[in-house]
Amino acid sequence: MRYGQSATTTGAVAILHQRQGEMIRSRWRNDTERGTTVQHQKKKGVSRALALAAGLSLVAGVLPAAHAVGGAAPAAPITANDAFEDGSYIVVLADQPLATFPATAGSATSKVDTTSAAALSHTERLLSQQAAALASVEAEATHNYTVALNGFSANLTSEQAAALAARGDVVSITPSTMRTLTAGETYELPDGVNVPTTDVSPDFLGLRGEGGVWDQIGGPMAAGQGLVVGVIDTGIAYDNPSFSGDGMPSAPEGWTGECEPGEDGGLPADACNGKIVGATYHADGIRAAGFEPTEAVNPVDNDGHGSHVAGTAVGREVTLTGGGQEFDIAGMAPGAHLASYKVCWDFVNQGQNVNGCFDADSIDAIDTALADGVDVLNFSISGDPTTYENPVDMAFKNAAAAGVFVAAASGNEGEEGGTANHIGPWMTTVGAATHKAADAPSIAPFSNPGPVAVPNAAEQTILKPDLGAPGVDVLAAYSSEGGPRFGELSGTSMASPHVAGLGALLAGENPAWSPMAVKSALQTSARDYTDAASNAAFEGGTGFVEPRNFLAPGLVFDSTEADWDAFLADPASGHELNAAYVVIPALGTTATTVTRTVTNPGDAEATFTAAYAGPETLHVEVSPASVTVPAGGSAEVTITVANTGAAVDAWQEGDITWTAGETVVEIPVVARGEVADDTEPEPGPEIDRVGGDDRYETAAMVSQMFPEGADTVYVASGQGFADALAGSAPASSGLLPQGHMQVMNTPDGDPAPVLLTRNDELMSDTVDALEALEPSNIIILGGPVAINEDVEEELAEYGEVSRVAGDNRYETAANLAMMFDNVDTVYLASGDDRAYADALAGAARAGMENVPVLLTRSNEVHSATAEALETLAPANIVIVGGPVAINDGVEEALAEYGEVTRIAGGNRYGTAVAISQIHDADVPVVYIASGENYPDALAGSALAGHEGVPVLLTRQANLANSTAAELERLNPERIVVLGGQVAVSENVVNQIEDIWND
Repeated sequence: MRYGQSATTTGAVAILHQRQGEMIRSRWRNDTERGTTVQHQKKKGVSRALALAAGLSLVAGVLPAAHAVGGAAPAAPITANDAFEDGSYIVVLADQPLATFPATAGSATSKVDTTSAAALSHTERLLSQQAAALASVEAEATHNYTVALNGFSANLTSEQAAALAARGDVVSITPSTMRTLTAGETYELPDGVNVPTTDVSPDFLGLRGEGGVWDQIGGPMAAGQGLVVGVIDTGIAYDNPSFSGDGMPSAPEGWTGECEPGEDGGLPADACNGKIVGATYHADGIRAAGFEPTEAVNPVDNDGHGSHVAGTAVGREVTLTGGGQEFDIAGMAPGAHLASYKVCWDFVNQGQNVNGCFDADSIDAIDTALADGVDVLNFSISGDPTTYENPVDMAFKNAAAAGVFVAAASGNEGEEGGTANHIGPWMTTVGAATHKAADAPSIAPFSNPGPVAVPNAAEQTILKPDLGAPGVDVLAAYSSEGGPRFGELSGTSMASPHVAGLGALLAGENPAWSPMAVKSALQTSARDYTDAASNAAFEGGTGFVEPRNFLAPGLVFDSTEADWDAFLADPASGHELNAAYVVIPALGTTATTVTRTVTNPGDAEATFTAAYAGPETLHVEVSPASVTVPAGGSAEVTITVANTGAAVDAWQEGDITWTAGETVVEIPVVARGEVADDTEPEPGPEIDRVGGDDRYETAAMVSQMFPEGADTVYVASGQGFADALAGSAPASSGLLPQGHMQVMNTPDGDPAPVLLTRNDELMSDTVDALEALEPSNIIILGGPVAINEDVEEELAEYGEVSRVAGDNRYETAANLAMMFDNVDTVYLASGDDRAYADALAGAARAGMENVPVLLTRSNEVHSATAEALETLAPANIVIVGGPVAINDGVEEALAEYGEVTRIAGGNRYGTAVAISQIHDADVPVVYIASGENYPDALAGSALAGHEGVPVLLTRQANLANSTAAELERLNPERIVVLGGQVAVSENVVNQIEDIWND
């Protein structure tokens, strides 16, 4: 077959089709035996499969047993306090896997590094950690995970499991639960739905035909071209025409996947044909659970489900004929490559034939897929609806952090009270909808809805499902020669691969987009359903997928691993996650304000105007009402939500739209909670800017805010900032070196302003400040490289000059620390250039507590720092910043000198917020400084430390979400922005005003 040509099958090839009224409905019940959930089929009726048309022969009389979400028992992480049983477990350790380890992490534009020296070294380290944990309980691993997770699966006794859970390096220990496939034969359609009129998704979704999406991007074989979609399922019918390799290019550069023949050699060597670029099998987990597959252990699909899912996502164009009818089927991204990972197996349990997919094998498949180099993953397998931290979903989290788009099925228990599976915000969870009848689409009754079923209702801050896609009577590839080659299946299993394929199409057109940008574009461009029930966000997510709109989404809402980690640390804060929806489960008596960062992925600046539509009892306001976002740029908006009269436990829903010309971006707002006392904004704080034309003038202006006639002034380089970071703390207390570093306060106890100058020139603004302050003492921070001797001589004209210096920034900080007496606590910040920002906020807090700031390298305790710690002998050492700034090895080494704690956020802005938590609400003043352009903040840290108030950080162009939230909590009487507009833009000031004005 030539490149792009359709394959045609006729006559004896059966198309399995189940008409309305001739249905099989299946239910599953769960039994738990030795910690492993197993499932048995309970039929409520039997029906035979009918031929689609009179002239079409029937190859198989009945479809295989229906698959449905089993509602498996929750598999949340278990702690040492929980009871354990003998069984198969998944153990996750603390260190980062290759997918997220900084030296090897993947991204939207690069794959996870598994082969470099750094990767091999880190892999060896992880395996060593795992071996140590296993040896401690004399256990052996079933699987070792190093790419998507750092951990292993193993058969453990209850005593071994409890012992592992008690280890400090063990994050979680979870039963390797058996899951089921989220599909079955045709389900009964809602009342009023007509006989199906079309069987293929590409037409309904506007992909095919002149002017369709495929036409816009260069044809169907351009859809997903160069990308690999991984399907974790029942294997692959490698010889089905949907997976023909004719005309396909070879696997992408860097692809390392392979086709495994299997234990019986059942997969031929030519199965990897260009279309299929990988086919592996994963069965150690099922065997560890005590079961042996009754099918051949190889990558071949014995069930049909995996092939149907793969065909729906990336199947080639194929024309089926029979009985005078033709069906032109295709996947969403026909040009994409396919990698199949078989984790679901037929086996016998207690005399019953079942099919199951064990978590231990699924994680092994994710681990392998990331190492292979997939771009997209589909998981049409059930999951745990009660926890965000199931280890399978955590492996998907790391996959998403490494640039892999993940689509997952919501589950098929909707009519039985089931709720959405796969609830982590890093996945795109898909509900099933009709797509054939004239009044379609509408959500199928079996599709699992939200809200998420986490035990704590206050943590229901994540919208699931994310959106809907075709999932009823979907026609696609089924099995290999000797069986029905194409069939119709229904289920969220069928909906998920639609989104996986469309995600590949979008990612192929926008190779720099993150998985969350792809997800956002899918969500905000979605269309309405045809019925009110489906349009409820907890039923159908943000809407039914609409490819005709998603190539130009207008705005996208992006998030990162750091955002997800912050969410996992406090799921009740999930409404602050930068998602394409707002879900607030616990409104208070005052309005709740959240922030969203919107990014314009287009090639031209655009102005979007916001509007809200919803019930009168749900007050929603967006600020600014109109926002201009440059091409490729971002802006922040605030969304204020309040209940103005509905019942406390009643979920209310409205929609926000941003419109720019013909482009419409829409997100749902869902909330419940207490009735607000007053939705009018509180009076905002006074906002001042103290900023000059440059850093030197700004420092001079800040010095005028100190008590009049300051007796002592500190002078630091405005070009080498590190010396001044450590100097802010003693300056806050006005410490003055005397003799051999003996300490005394300045004569009148005043704090010392910090002025800046160039290393070889005393700046005129600095001179003006010195003349105004008339200090008696001038303390130079740093050695002659920071401020040379000529400048020192000039300074002598304005007061008695002394210098606190060392050979480098670390020694200078150590000498400054010696100016403190009876030190109980020491703050420790990174002296690396990239991590200055952590020390800005930390110096203010240290100054408030009259304790020093020491500096260290990110990966070792500097010798000067160690000597200072030995001399000071503090009881407490507080690390400022996360492991990227100061790694865990340094933290361990510091324990030799005192009790170590760490104050950190997901980034520099979050760290400043974490430092600020010591302050109660209603502070008199908050200083806002740039987290990107540090010098303006140096002088401010000393003043803030003296006044006992916080320093928060911001981006130059936009207020960070975490900073905005902390400003709201602190509710200051006054806000002082440090620096000119080069440091902190006027847009940030406007955003601060909007927090209170709106």
